[in-house]
Amino acid sequence: MEKAIIRDINIESDGKGRFRRVRIVFGPHYFIDIMPAKETGELTLYMGSTHHGFSARAEDVGDQLEKIINEIRETHPELTFG
Repeated sequence: MEKAIIRDINIESDGKGRFRRVRIVFGPHYFIDIMPAKETGELTLYMGSTHHGFSARAEDVGDQLEKIINEIRETHPELTFG
């Protein structure tokens, strides 16, 4: 299998012009999912490999996702852009 590919993109909508879920599967076994958390309904990013990873709330400026981005930027400045 070719590793440097986007393997699948799935976009679900509610039929009224709103997106409910965006899922991207890429590389050998990685994924990104953006959708409301089942427990809270808050917009959440899920990122992982196969069946494990992390989730972060992404509803507001300064939310969990922004904090994780900043932690990664500080820990790995060689990977940053912008």
